[in-house]
Amino acid sequence: MIYRRFQTGLSLVELMVALAISSFLILGVTQIYIDNKRSYSFQQNQTENLEASRYALLMLQQELTKAGYRRRPDEQLSAAFPAAASISGLGCGAFSAGETVKRTASNSLCIRYQPRDHLERNCLGDLPATASALAAGPYTSSSEIVIERLYFEKDTGSEAGTLRCTRVHTNLSGTVLSGRNVQTGELVSGLVDLRYEFGVGTAADPRNISEYTTADTTLPILAVRYTALLRSSGIRLRESVDVSDALRNWQTLAGLQDSDSLVAAIKADDKGQIYQVSQSNVMLRNLMP
Repeated sequence: MIYRRFQTGLSLVELMVALAISSFLILGVTQIYIDNKRSYSFQQNQTENLEASRYALLMLQQELTKAGYRRRPDEQLSAAFPAAASISGLGCGAFSAGETVKRTASNSLCIRYQPRDHLERNCLGDLPATASALAAGPYTSSSEIVIERLYFEKDTGSEAGTLRCTRVHTNLSGTVLSGRNVQTGELVSGLVDLRYEFGVGTAADPRNISEYTTADTTLPILAVRYTALLRSSGIRLRESVDVSDALRNWQTLAGLQDSDSLVAAIKADDKGQIYQVSQSNVMLRNLMP
């Protein structure tokens, strides 16, 4: 008589092998998930920096190219932009006759321009106060001047900050127009530093750039170069990259040493974020030949 023995369970060896294989599979899937999540987070924060950089370039180029615009090209700058006294809350100080670009700090500048037409909007999106008069047609004298201050401001308690704009509309005598009083708004967030360099001409040759300077100047300003440092909102994204390596290009472009207080403050506030350096040059075409 033949007896057949059937298996009714798993042996301890088989169970241990199955557990080992399943553990390796779970660890592999988990690692893939973690890597994909880290990669996605890195790309999202890098995109955040790139978008902020592009928008900063767009805003600065859009506004700075307006500097010195006159509705009548045959009108002298000194007549189109008379001398103007300082306006409280604007932060630009007084303008001399014909002055349309003015350095107020390493991270701040002011511009003056006339509205192109009745649809021209300033940095905060406001239409001209004299829109109805401007709608009559081009190449007519304007009785309105737009003044804008484009500057970097740090957030309270943080090394991060924003690109901001303060604007006001005046008449030719410098009186603030009704409904266009001094007002400030945020343009771009995520900035850690912003600084300007000014391409200037000489008294003998005021329409050709002879040098770039970061100091106060009475020479004609023909171009503006800016350098911005942006930082992502996400943290612990750089892995093994040291903050000194991440900031090296910015320090070179900005001319800052490790001993500088701003560099030390940014490094102390670092939490493994991604940094982006953006630099561009804007020619002030209304002031060029």
